[in-house]
Amino acid sequence: MSTSNRPPRQASADHMYDRQKTSAAKSNLNARLISAAVLIPLLALVGWLGGITAVIVAVLASLIGVNEMMLLIRSAGWRPVRHQGIVLGGLVTAAAWFDGQIVLFITAGAALALFIAVATIRRNAQFIGDSFFTLAPTLYIGLPLATIVLLREGPFGLQWLILAFAATFALDTGAYAVGRLIGKHKLAPSISPGKTWEGAAGGLLAATGATIGLVALFGDITTAYWQAALLGAGIGVVGQVGDLAESKLKRIARVKDSGILIPGHGGLLDRLDSLVLVFPLVYYASKIWP
Repeated sequence: MSTSNRPPRQASADHMYDRQKTSAAKSNLNARLISAAVLIPLLALVGWLGGITAVIVAVLASLIGVNEMMLLIRSAGWRPVRHQGIVLGGLVTAAAWFDGQIVLFITAGAALALFIAVATIRRNAQFIGDSFFTLAPTLYIGLPLATIVLLREGPFGLQWLILAFAATFALDTGAYAVGRLIGKHKLAPSISPGKTWEGAAGGLLAATGATIGLVALFGDITTAYWQAALLGAGIGVVGQVGDLAESKLKRIARVKDSGILIPGHGGLLDRLDSLVLVFPLVYYASKIWP
């Protein structure tokens, strides 16, 4: 039924709803733009400074990210030991200030400490499952953020860091643009109904092209364009896997966003979902392809 054929009161209510919806969308867009205008220069400054500044920011991000992940897991019906997981996630990330071997040592220690802590707190046969759902988010967030620090402090660290962020941004932008323009075939309708196979392909090509372009621009972080293409394709794949993994967890938890930290964007995990798997990939690529 068209608006003109509806009763006046119903038509007025529909018009008011449309105006409220449009106003909310505009307000959300403004919040996103303001947040981006603040966060992008801040992120660029932290990356450029590196050193202890990058460590502090990475540790704070780890604490916030692990906390958001724990809350999502609790909302999904599992029982992680939240505070211990948050602290150990921060320690895993902070260990990167020393070197990769220390990160592995702290990670092993964190796993053992969490297992003992959960067994002591829970005191029942379910402590093994609770240990897993405590350890998994702790390492899923803590380790990738540790690789940011290791990446930045390694050879050509700033260039590699820029590549990780820029290629992921290209991935998200390419997937969104192509999906909106020609997307027809749903990629994972039960997880994220808006994503399409066409958009996924567009994101993959965008990430690959951006990586090759940045390697050509920098000229000193790898030795061959085929390596850059392979890395870009890897970023295109793992970035979308990370995005879908967080979307699945949010769907199980029945929430729209992981938090409210960033106006217009949701929680920190809503911004890190693609990057959380990209950072380790780029870090190990920097080690293989000096």
